[in-house]
Amino acid sequence: ESDEIAGLGGGGAYAGYTASNTAARRVVPSEQQREGRRLVKVVYVVLESQYQASMTSAVRQINKSEGGVCIECVGYLLEEIRDPQLLVELQQDLKDANVFICSL
Repeated sequence: ESDEIAGLGGGGAYAGYTASNTAARRVVPSEQQREGRRLVKVVYVVLESQYQASMTSAVRQINKSEGGVCIECVGYLLEEIRDPQLLVELQQDLKDANVFICSL
């Protein structure tokens, strides 16, 4: 899957032209990538999906590197969290997040 287009499909009841699939935006490092590294969980909310594509690409590059950390990352579009089910999902992700980013 191309980093540039990851997570840009999808839809649903609250779907607009920027709607995408939350599961497709979840990046979880493999066991091999986690070996000997500190795991940091990042949760973010952005206005438009192109920001999500950039974040996904950056996290994948970090996880491929040999640094001291690896990153689990999941993002939400601002428009999506009007959906009560996705708002609950965001709240669950925030419970164990190390970093929260909200960028409009």
